Amino acid sequence: YTYSVKWTESPVRWASRWDVYLKVAGGEIHWFAILNSLLILLFLSAMVAMILLRTLHRDITQYNEVATEEEAREETGHAAHQAS
Repeated sequence: YTYSVKWTESPVRWASRWDVYLKVAGGEIHWFAILNSLLILLFLSAMVAMILLRTLHRDITQYNEVATEEEAREETGHAAHQAS
């Protein structure tokens, strides 16, 4: 498979070749796009916060259960000095 290329000179200067595509017509603000981005940001932030809070709550609960079991052993004197 082959192809050929023919170069033609353009009157557009090299520095301004993208001006046609980058020019904003009208200057209107896209409120729907901004609102959509903010809602997605809030939703994803809430999801991350919920996951972190659930994980922290679970870890703290497990830590407190271990501490409670150790305190109970110390109070009753059971298994205080077991040989390893």
